[in-house]
Amino acid sequence: MISFFLKRLLWMVPVFVAVAFVSFAIVALFPGDYYTTAKFGLLVKGMSTDEAAHAVNQLRYAAGIDKPWIVQFWVWFTGVITEGDWGVSWSFLLEPQTGLAWTLIITGSSMLLAWLLGVPVGILAAVRMNAPLDHAITGIAYVGFAFPPYVWGALFFLFVYKLVNPLIVGGGVWGVVGYQLVGEPLTWHKVGSHIVHLLPVWAVVGAPIFAMVVRHTRVNVAALLREPFITVARSKGISERQILFKHALRNAINPLISIFGMTLPTLLTGTILAGPVFGLPTFGRTLLWAVRMQRQQQLTALLLFYACFLLVGNLVADLLLALTDPRIRYD
Repeated sequence: MISFFLKRLLWMVPVFVAVAFVSFAIVALFPGDYYTTAKFGLLVKGMSTDEAAHAVNQLRYAAGIDKPWIVQFWVWFTGVITEGDWGVSWSFLLEPQTGLAWTLIITGSSMLLAWLLGVPVGILAAVRMNAPLDHAITGIAYVGFAFPPYVWGALFFLFVYKLVNPLIVGGGVWGVVGYQLVGEPLTWHKVGSHIVHLLPVWAVVGAPIFAMVVRHTRVNVAALLREPFITVARSKGISERQILFKHALRNAINPLISIFGMTLPTLLTGTILAGPVFGLPTFGRTLLWAVRMQRQQQLTALLLFYACFLLVGNLVADLLLALTDPRIRYD
């Protein structure tokens, strides 16, 4: 187990390098850089075209972005290796305006609710295999998995506009709390407002995860209920409840743990896409801002944070598999 853990940690190093390289390459595909907008600002202030171009070129030279992107990447990467200089302070990740806190709250609670609801619903569908209830649950799961988060968000706002109040549909108005409570101290009333505003967010972000958990739980439990050892357990007079939860579900846990790591990218994508739709102060807003402004160093730091999130999640899933199933050995 320890050797496997150390090997996985070592494998994270080339993954981080690859993410950093791809990040710089993608940003370099966009025309201009983050000083391009400064040129327009200087022109508006009355500078001539030559003066503005010269001033911007001086800024690019001072920042080192007048060189080809591969050279910029190498300079940045060697600075990281030799001096630990990322080119940007990592403390900005913890600043309130980046939305890291709300991102962790939304992703964590959406994942938790999707699993707490998805596993029982999947078990119910497996027990009622090919019954009308099973078909209904399967249909809902497929619909939840088929539509991206921003579509569900648009449908939610259509519902609010038609049946609730058309005045709260404006972009950024929904948010994570009622507008009248913004800046107010945390009270039970404000907590209730947070929950009400996060309910559609949980439904939209957690819908693909819920659908995936339901489908895998249904298939795995239904397959195990047809296994010979289940037939033997029934012949011994063991109750169906014990067969379902002690034997079938216990053996179906391993495949479910293995998909935990696969659901993390879907969860992060849902948070990024749902943020602009609901006006959420999430981490994805900072990522999109860095993309639009072509901030290579900030964008790389943000993407490395996401990569770390995904890698740690997959590592946790692998370790949980080893702990729950004694048959699994990592040599």
